Amino acid sequence: MSTRWDDVRFEFAVEWYVLKRRPGEWFLLSGSRLAVTGVGLLVVSATIWTAVAAGLVPLEEETPILFLLFALISGNFTLITIVVSISQFVLARHLESPGEIRGKMDEMVGYRREVGATTGRRVVPVSPSEFVLLLFRTIARRLDALSAELTTGSVAGEEVDDAVVAELEALVTGLGEHVEYVIALLTRPTTGLNYALFATLNASYEQDIYDAWRLRTEHAESLPAETTDALDELVECLEQIDVARRVFKTVFIQSELASLSRTLLAIGVPVQIVSVVLMLLFTDSSGWTTAPATLRLIIPTIVTAGFAPILLLTAYILRLATVARRTASMYPFTNQVGA
Repeated sequence: MSTRWDDVRFEFAVEWYVLKRRPGEWFLLSGSRLAVTGVGLLVVSATIWTAVAAGLVPLEEETPILFLLFALISGNFTLITIVVSISQFVLARHLESPGEIRGKMDEMVGYRREVGATTGRRVVPVSPSEFVLLLFRTIARRLDALSAELTTGSVAGEEVDDAVVAELEALVTGLGEHVEYVIALLTRPTTGLNYALFATLNASYEQDIYDAWRLRTEHAESLPAETTDALDELVECLEQIDVARRVFKTVFIQSELASLSRTLLAIGVPVQIVSVVLMLLFTDSSGWTTAPATLRLIIPTIVTAGFAPILLLTAYILRLATVARRTASMYPFTNQVGA
C-alpha cells in the first residue's frame, strides 16, 4: 500500500512540476486524462448552473428536458459502442505469431546494444524513463564538450569564421535548454512510460541532426578534429533518441487505447443508467411530481454528468493527436515549418 501511495505522490509531484513550467503541455500531454476531463466538467457545470441561476433556463416544460435526456442517452450509447469497438480492433491487429515476436525482440536487443555503445554503458536500464535519461545525459556531455571547444578549446584558439561559431553556439544553447529541462523532469522519482515519451516530444531532433551534420560537412576543413568528432557523437545520440521515442510511441498508443476503453466503460455505463432512470421518472401519468427546486438541482447535475463520456474521449484524443503530430516526421525529414 505504501509503495502504491508513493507512486501516486511522485506522479502528482511530476505533474505539478510540468503544470507550473508548461501548463499547455500538461493539458495536452502529461496531465492525467481524468483531471483534464474534470476541468472540462467544471466548465460545463459552471455554464449550466449559471444559466439556471440567472433564470435563462427555467426548467418548467417537460418536453425539452426529455429531448435533451434522449439526445444524451442515444449519443453516449453510440459513442461508447464505436470507441470501444475501434479500440479493440486496433489492439487486435497487434496479435503476433511467435516468430514475429522473436524478430522484434532481436531488433530491440540489437538497439539496446547500439545505445550501450553510444553511451559507453555495458548495461542499459530497462525502465523507459531511466533509458531516456541515460541518452540525454550522454547528449549533455557531448554539448559540454562542444561548449568547452567554443570557449577554451581548439575552436577558440583557431581562426574559425564568426558565422560558424554563432551557428555552433545556437545549436549548443538551444538544444542544451531542452536537454536541461528533460533531465530535470526525468530525474524526479517516476518510472512511467508516459514521461519518457513526453519528454522527447518538445523538440525537433531531425532539425538538430540536420544542423549538426551541415556544420560537420560544410565546415569540416575549418573546424578542428575535436569539434567534428563531438558533432558526430552528438548526431549519433540524437538518432538514438529519435528511435527511442518511436518505439515508446507504439507502446504508448496501445496502452492509451486500452485505458480509454476501460475508463469510458467505467464512467459511461453509470452515467447511462442514471440518465435512463431519470427519463423513466417522466413516465408517470401525472407528469413530474417532484418540487421545482429539486428539479433545478437534479437536471443540471445529470446533464453535466452526461457530458463526461465525450469530455473523456476529447481528453484522450487531444493527447493521442498531439503525440501523432509531433512524431509524424521521420529522420532525415522534418515537418517543422521553416526547417
